[in-house]
Parts: sequence; structure tokens; C-alpha cells
Amino acid sequence: MKRYAQIAVDQIATFPPPGARGPQMPQFLEDGSQVIYLLPREGTTTLELWSFDVGSGQASWLATAPGEGDTYSLAEELRRERTRQVWGGITSFQVFGQAILVPHAGKVWYGKAGEELRALTEVGDGQDARLFPDGRRIAFVREGELHVLDLASGDLRTLTSGAEPGLTHGLAEYAAQEELGRGEGYWIREDGELIAYEESDERHIPIYPITHQGADKVWVEEHRYPFVGAENARVRLGTVPSGGGETTWYETCGEYLGRVVWTPEGDLCALWMDRLQRRAAWVIYHPGDPKAHPRLREEISPWFNVNDDTRFLKTGEILYSSERSGARRFYLRAADGAERMLGADEGNVSALAALDEERRIAYYIGWDEDPTQRHLFAAPLDSSGSERLTQAPGWHTATFGPDARSYVERLSSLERPAVTRLCRVGTEDAKVIYEEPGMSAEELGLQVPEIVKVTAADGETTIYGAIYRPENPAPGKLPAIVSVYGGTHAQMVTQTWEQLTADLEAQYLAQQGYVVWKLDNRGSFGRGLRFESPLFERFGTVELDDQVAGVRHLIERENVDAARVGIFGWSYGGFMTLTALLKAPDVFKAGVAGAPVTDFRWYDTAYTERYMGLPDRNAAGYEEASLCRLAERLEGDLLIIHGLVDENVHFRHSARMIAALVEANRPVSLRVLPESRHAVRGLAWKRLVVESRTNFLKEHV
Repeated sequence: MKRYAQIAVDQIATFPPPGARGPQMPQFLEDGSQVIYLLPREGTTTLELWSFDVGSGQASWLATAPGEGDTYSLAEELRRERTRQVWGGITSFQVFGQAILVPHAGKVWYGKAGEELRALTEVGDGQDARLFPDGRRIAFVREGELHVLDLASGDLRTLTSGAEPGLTHGLAEYAAQEELGRGEGYWIREDGELIAYEESDERHIPIYPITHQGADKVWVEEHRYPFVGAENARVRLGTVPSGGGETTWYETCGEYLGRVVWTPEGDLCALWMDRLQRRAAWVIYHPGDPKAHPRLREEISPWFNVNDDTRFLKTGEILYSSERSGARRFYLRAADGAERMLGADEGNVSALAALDEERRIAYYIGWDEDPTQRHLFAAPLDSSGSERLTQAPGWHTATFGPDARSYVERLSSLERPAVTRLCRVGTEDAKVIYEEPGMSAEELGLQVPEIVKVTAADGETTIYGAIYRPENPAPGKLPAIVSVYGGTHAQMVTQTWEQLTADLEAQYLAQQGYVVWKLDNRGSFGRGLRFESPLFERFGTVELDDQVAGVRHLIERENVDAARVGIFGWSYGGFMTLTALLKAPDVFKAGVAGAPVTDFRWYDTAYTERYMGLPDRNAAGYEEASLCRLAERLEGDLLIIHGLVDENVHFRHSARMIAALVEANRPVSLRVLPESRHAVRGLAWKRLVVESRTNFLKEHV
């Protein structure tokens, strides 16, 4: 019988997990001669800057994190939360030729490859510093205003004015950063002559205070949080000459500014969306002319998923992806408005990887037969069909070079961590950039979970689950624990090392004798809008139905004891844990809810209204998803874990739930994390969470 390595709680809490080392954020130099990337220093969580020479195949160190360790301002800390950044050291960079720009530890550092970086004192505590395309100037935001620094002369210019608390120039608002995947608040034109930027006005949004009671000195953090049904930040878009001058403000065409790009002709193009995110329009602005000129409109039901796939070609054509068929596909629109679909009819597009305008080929990541995998495809712009370029099972990503032929491939599978290689389209040749030795499932003694197909609660849809089985199961029926997320934006069951095999908590629970189960219910990400849309205006319904169907599969096929099923999850998974205990108490006997949303009327506008609509138009749906009203239904054992300074899902959600449970005379356990935000950081606090969660489940399931 195969023996697995015994896992300790400290191993579960330790970051990074086994096999998580490897190149991050790879990018090619403009001439394609080198790949620049981040790699953690051995035995640490500190990222350093490295280079891989394309010609020789040799890797070399470029720079380490400068300064006195990782210290962050509040603005930096919150930006790390928005980007889900958990590493330290250099976490963002720009390289032009030999010039390196690194924002780190409250300063901006600049220098040449292989030399010690120097702090740009002129920038001070500026945010979002970026090099101009010529590498001679940088732009940044300080005290809410956009600045430009000439690196040779030291000349510093302030391009905007009028900022005050709640009013900024050049910074993305909360909704864009957290829910629209847009962290940028300004955009430099290729010739460096103009900068587009957003003005974000949140002065009308009431302040939501968060008190730091676990710090050495009590202090209050103030946020202008856009609650469901209330006003959003007022955003407008303008351009200003990089050398200084007057701002031209452009016509606002929607509630949300989703994306901004400069076209090859030097025009400004913006994606605007309406409040419910069903109507989206790309509009062109000619610099100096405030009027918007619509180029591409889409109206998608029930919602539009913003993406980064749109490209404006030099020919006047537009390449973009759309989910109007229910699955994401690519379309090519000619200058006269005629368009046609590209690629294959089956499967789903995940994201555009590169566009080769010269050879007229679009490269994209997607899947054709198995949604738990991702592969690289090539789709000609002038003919139908597509070709799958990767064959090895698993999860492929690709970062292309400037010639749209060479690319950095990252392949992760259930059996081994990601291998990063330099590949070239049309050849079998590949150079390994990084592969961590001794890190296969067999070498580490880890169980490779099995991916299985299950029929959803609708009796028709195939959904996918992953199962970890006990090594030495006790006689009789087995207890089971469900690890759940359940909402949009996440796909848990993927043929990846990171999501499944390296999940040491799942491995540990299986070693303790539990069947551990993960399931991507309808509504989960990764399979297109048709698969996501059943939960429209119905949070906490179809997701739960499918999770119950998954448990029934375990009972019927895996010898699971129907009286001993537990569940745990974080964020939306916390909401799903509470939903399961309150709405299906006959199925789920105990649960651990981490940072749960307990009423979506207390969550933000951009996320919630996209899926649930406005609360005054979908009152029944919001009431159905409200969990505090169901407190008296609790029959099982419940532990809630929540950070007191969580600025995403406020502690208010857990506080209101606990109050309702006390009023209903229902027992509840609570684990408070005094200085933790939505993402729990630090070994001690992560250990506390893991110990609390696993011990509770072992005691009550």
C-alpha cells in the first residue's frame, strides 16, 4: 500500500507551500533578447529580480529588494490587498534596456542591471510609479496628484491640481481595483506626449470606520465604501500633456470605467459600462475633442464580464472576445462593422495571449474538451478553426515576446509543480527557465486527488469534483469534509498542483481519516457565462443545490456517512458554509465559516449588483440570500473566523450573524483575528486559523 508523508499543522500554515517557487510576472525586453521575472530567494518569501538570456539559456540575478525590509504605507498595504499579493520583496517592476524601476517599501528605486538601486527621493511616498516608454522619465501619484520626474535633470512637474480627501487624480477607485480588475488610474501614450488619467471623486460616499484595536495604539482607518444600492465614486477621464498644461476632460459614457487603452493611431479608447454591467461600449476620444465616438457596443444578459482581450489593429479592425453565445469566443470586426467569429465552435476562451498582426494569428488560452485544463491555441484571423499548440495534460499559461513567436510557458499538473520554459511557436525546442527539483507528488509523498464528474442538481449539467481519500480508512462508513468556495471569480477543481495537490490542509484532513471533497457548482468561474448565469439574482440557491448533489455522490459512491458531513470555506465560501448549515441542516452537520458575507446588502456595488441587480428591484433575491433571518434554523456546530480590520468583507457581517444566533438561542463559536484583513498573513495567524478550523472539524464531524 502506498504511504504518504505525514503533514503537520505548521506545514499547512507555512508560506509558500511546496512547489510554489518559480518565476512570476515574466516579461520580455523590447528586443526579445531577455526574459525578466521575479523569483523568491531560497527559503524565503522575498522576491528578487532575475533575467533569462534567450540566446544562451542562462539565468542571472538582477536586483534584490532594496531598503530595510518590507514596510508598507497604508496605501501600499491596501493595494496589496486588492491585488491579493502575499509575497514580499520586489512585487512589481519595470525594465527598459538596462534601466530598472522598482516601487518598494514606501519608496521608488531606480538603477541599472547588476548595480545597487537608489531611492528616488524626489518621489517620496508616491504611488504607482511607472517608466515612460523611452525610459527617461517616470510618472507617479503623490497626495492625490499626478507627477512626472525627468530622471536625468531631476525636473519634477505636477500635472494636476485640486486633490483633497476623497478626490484623487491618477488613482483607480475601490470598485475598479477590487471588482473590475483595473489597478491603473493613468495611461501614458506610446510617444510619451500625453497622459490619460481618471479623476475619482468619492467625497459624497459616507466614511466607513474600521478601528484597529489590536495595534499598539488604537486608531481608526477610514474608507469610502460603496455599499449596494448607494452611490459609486464619480469618475471622469481626461488627458494632460506630459510636459504640463491644461487637462482636456472627455464625455462620460457610463457608471464604470472598465478599461483604457491608446490606439495605434494615438487616440484614446475607453470601455464604459452601465450600473448593472449589462451594456458595455468601447468609445474613441480624439485628443483635444471631448466628444465620445462609439466603436463597439455589447449588451449581454444577464451580465458583462469585463476582460483584457480587446485589441485595436493598425488595419482599423477590432479583435475582441464576447460571451453572447454563452461561451467566450473571439470575433474580428472590420472597419465597416462587418464581423465574424474566430477559432473553434467548442470549448471556451479564457484570455488572449498574443496577437501577431503581421502573420494575422491570435493566440489564446482556453479549453476544448476538459474545463479542468487550460491549453494554448492559435486562431488565424482570415480563416476558420483553431489549432491547439499544447498537448501535455494540465494547466498551461503563456507570456509572449514582442515578435509574437517566442513565449514563456508555465505548465502545472496534478503530479508536479509548474515548470517554466522558453518556447517558440512551430518548433519543439524549449529551454527550461526554472524547474524546482524534488517536487513531484511521489517524491513529496502527497496524494494526487482524483477529479470526477458529477451531475448537477438540474439533472443535466456535468460538474467537476476533486476527492482526497483516507490512506487507511477506519472500518465502516467514512466522515467527509467539503472545502467550498461556490461563487463567481473562482474555479477550485483544476488540474493544477497549486489548487489541488499542494493543498496541505486537504491532504492533512484526508490523513486524519476524512474524505475531503471540492466541487465547482454552477455559477463557478471558468466555463463561460452560460455556466455562471444560473445564480443570477439567486445567490445561495443553485450553488447549494449542486453542493448537496455532490454530497449525495459521496454517500452513494464513496461510502460516506450521511450523518457526518462537515463544510468550510472563506469569503464567498464562508457565505456558502453558513448557507449550507442554515438551509440544509439535514446534510451538513458542522462548519467553519471564514470572513463570511451574511447579507449582500452590506457588500459593495460593483460585485453584488452585477449578479444580484439593485436591491429595490430584486428585494426577494436579496432577502433569500440574507442569512441572519435564518439563525433559528441552525442545528449543527458552527465556528466563525473573521479579521477585525477586514476592509473587504467587514466584520459587521459576522457580528450581525452572531447577534442573530444569540437572539435565536443557537450556539456559535468565534475566532477573532484582531489585525487581520480579508487575507490572513503571517505564520502565527495562519497557524491559528488552520488549528482552529481543523480541530473544530475533527471534534464535530
